[in-house]
Amino acid sequence: MKKNKIIFITGITCAFLIIFGGIIYNQYTKQPVDLREKYPLILERDYAFHEAGFSFETRISMAPNVAEIQIVKRLKDYTVTVGDAAYGTSKKVTFCQYQAKLVSAIGDSGIVTDSDGTFTLIFAKDFSQSYPALEKGMQAICSIEAAAGVHEGKYIFVDRSFYFVDGQTALAAYEGDDSPASRMCAKEDLVAKIKEIREKR
Repeated sequence: MKKNKIIFITGITCAFLIIFGGIIYNQYTKQPVDLREKYPLILERDYAFHEAGFSFETRISMAPNVAEIQIVKRLKDYTVTVGDAAYGTSKKVTFCQYQAKLVSAIGDSGIVTDSDGTFTLIFAKDFSQSYPALEKGMQAICSIEAAAGVHEGKYIFVDRSFYFVDGQTALAAYEGDDSPASRMCAKEDLVAKIKEIREKR
């Protein structure tokens, strides 16, 4: 009788472990798919700029600043005139702008924020398909640099070094990325790799 009871309890325990393990496995294996649905991949054909195709390590090494940011809100678009009006080559260009909070600078940083820890990110609206769709509350790790001229005091994205941060997970935004987050990785692993690269500069 006692032996049968032990067998019964052992069987129940094994069944529980199998079911629980299956749930954890399913959640883990579905996570990359779920995150990619939430954060669509920017395909090569959608990227409007011609670049040399630098590796992750080269991009991170060359970037003026790498930081974890959080989008606070979208600000009103603004329009500037670029080119040379004297030669009739000027045109009006509209820029999107977002208020972003500096969560943390990764490695050395020259990012200057307002008193509330925020700064303004911009990009040309005509090329919006080349950038991730920024939304309030979104967090990311990315390369940015100070803008110049009429955009002075604001910041722009440097290259394709943009990684969505969801909880403790990081996921690359661009097709062809060769970073640890090309599929999905722990945020701390991506940050550690970035720090390692930037310390070697």
